[in-house]
Amino acid sequence: MLNRVNFEDTCKGFLEVAKEAVLQTVSVIFEDPGVQDLLAKVYQKDWMDGMVTEYLVATFADYFGDVKLYIEDRSFRRFVESCLEETIVVYVDHLLSQKNYIKEETVERMRLDEEVLMDFFREHTSVTKVENRVRILADLRELASAESLDSFTLIYTNILEHQPDCPSEVVEKLVALREGIPRKEAKEVVQECKEIYENSLIDGNP
Repeated sequence: MLNRVNFEDTCKGFLEVAKEAVLQTVSVIFEDPGVQDLLAKVYQKDWMDGMVTEYLVATFADYFGDVKLYIEDRSFRRFVESCLEETIVVYVDHLLSQKNYIKEETVERMRLDEEVLMDFFREHTSVTKVENRVRILADLRELASAESLDSFTLIYTNILEHQPDCPSEVVEKLVALREGIPRKEAKEVVQECKEIYENSLIDGNP
């Protein structure tokens, strides 16, 4: 019995180390100056010209090829998923912090990003996992191109179903980045989405 407990502890310890190693490897990639340089250009001119996301996945491909040689499949899949997650976080963050108006071509480029990321990551992990992660980009793209109060509220309600912690400030930010939405209408959209978010909370939590 004692031996088994020790063995289980050892295994658990080993898995923790493996998990930590995966996260460290992801950090190394995202701290790579070349990767940082590309990510800094997301939603800027180079990105619009298709010179960011495509180059980013090419860089990932190089790293993935190396990493795959050294870790077993399950850890590799976890590593891929962590990379995807980090990529999505950065893209969402940049979308909400950039200052350029969202135009038709911005929306089209966002759609192409989703395709590029989907095509690349599904080669390395399950399609379902990739779709689930990339979905928030598609949702935000739809939100960014919504044309009426009803479509804003409908899309935002859908987002909350699988992303319950998405605050109404996200809508506020995207509305502010849209050209041609009258202030009064923008205010209505934000107010309506605020109410939807507050009504979705359970005991004050998403």
